[in-house]
Amino acid sequence: MTAIVDTKRLNSGDTGGQAATILEPALACSGKRIIVTGNWFCSRTTDGGDNWVFVDPYTELPPAGAGFCCDQLIHYCSARRLWIWLLQFSKTTQGNLIRVAVSSSGAPGTWTWWDTTPTDIDEQWSGTWLDYPDLAESDNHLLLSFNVFSTTTDRWQRAVVLRLSLDQLKAREAISREAWSTEEFGSLRFCRGMGSTAIFASLSYFQPSIEVFRWPDDEEDVSQVSVAVRHWRDGPYAKPDDATSQWMNRMDDRVLGAWESGGVLGFVWVASADVQHPFPFVRVVRIRKSSNELIDEPDLWNSDRAWAYPSVCPNQRGDVGIVAVCGAGGRHPTLGVGWLDDRESNALPNWQMALGDASSHQPHARAWGDYLDIQPDPRRKTYWMASAFTLQGGAGRANIVPQVLTFKP
Repeated sequence: MTAIVDTKRLNSGDTGGQAATILEPALACSGKRIIVTGNWFCSRTTDGGDNWVFVDPYTELPPAGAGFCCDQLIHYCSARRLWIWLLQFSKTTQGNLIRVAVSSSGAPGTWTWWDTTPTDIDEQWSGTWLDYPDLAESDNHLLLSFNVFSTTTDRWQRAVVLRLSLDQLKAREAISREAWSTEEFGSLRFCRGMGSTAIFASLSYFQPSIEVFRWPDDEEDVSQVSVAVRHWRDGPYAKPDDATSQWMNRMDDRVLGAWESGGVLGFVWVASADVQHPFPFVRVVRIRKSSNELIDEPDLWNSDRAWAYPSVCPNQRGDVGIVAVCGAGGRHPTLGVGWLDDRESNALPNWQMALGDASSHQPHARAWGDYLDIQPDPRRKTYWMASAFTLQGGAGRANIVPQVLTFKP
């Protein structure tokens, strides 16, 4: 079973009235200090979520480029007691910039930051912009990934991974950027819980397969291995005759979450309905880290509802937790959390899920996305904390309710 032990809901004052229906909430926690970011707000608590203080991402840090817009990620590096805040800025015809800010406390007025443009990564990348970020840490590095698009056509050009020294960030020194890019695979997603080697993945549609990349902390080169997996369908996700499925209009099948725990690598994304699955569902693949052997594919699905927008990570004990959204088939978007129960060695692992708040409406925008977030609870070994949101009392921005859920097996 899974038990939701606490739910902290943020109101419009906590978000400065700047919550969007495509919220993309991220969270970081060091104990009772928690920071939540989303489109287009940041909010901080020092008492475990009983009281929140709005932090405006448009004004907390100095302006640059075309100004802040949209995607944010927040992370707490416990090994260095360092809060890390990633902000994406608006594009112009020349490109855009991303900002990495750090603080020892996470309090307003304490941030140090560095800006990076596409041409800082590669001088040939003029006329491109960075979007769809991911962030994770290895033992020694902060890892960032982005898709790179043309500013004139918005067509995808490549994906890039940046590697920054955590020690340089901690010391507030000038940063050295190491970069690796690919023109074959996009939307790269990092494993949560990785150690001295950064592990990230994308999907290949030709085989089909999961493409797993490794970048050891002490090496310059990135390796790649392809692992064949069961076929899946990419769309359509929403059904014209099911109004309660329209929140999945933006859904696609890029990797949305990954983990490393106990010698196992895991990856999750969303597939559309097929003969065995009457609604969209979460594809799950587990791979043996040492041999790259496919272990199993314990998907998350139900016969009467869709599952989408998963995020995963291990807790401090190594159990794998998940947060996702379910709905369709007459159901408004509903929050779900759970964990992968693999205690029976002779049976396929199964997801033990619990439902949280259900939305009262479908979004006017007919879209959800693009990601949620989950972290291990730093205070309790078997718990997780997840950031998500629902719509309450209406279908617009004013009805968005961000929240932080704490749950356990």
